[in-house]
Amino acid sequence: MTSKARKPVGKFADVPYDWRKPTESRFKSRTWNPQAPFITKRWYGWGYDFNLYAIVHPLKWHRVRAKLKDN
Repeated sequence: MTSKARKPVGKFADVPYDWRKPTESRFKSRTWNPQAPFITKRWYGWGYDFNLYAIVHPLKWHRVRAKLKDN
C-alpha cells in the first residue's frame, strides 16, 4: 500500500479542516473580524465557528457587511 501525505488544510465530507499550527492572525481573522461572515471556518481543527465580532457588535457588523455588498 502507498501512503498519501495528508493536507493540513482542506475539506472532508464537505466540512473544512485546518491542522496547521494555530496563529494569532488566523484566530483574529476568523473569530473577530467585522468583514467575515457570521459563520466561519475554524481557526484550528475541523468544522465551523462563530464570528464573535458579529455577536458582540451586531449593528456595527451589519453596517460593515452592507458597505461591502454595495462596493
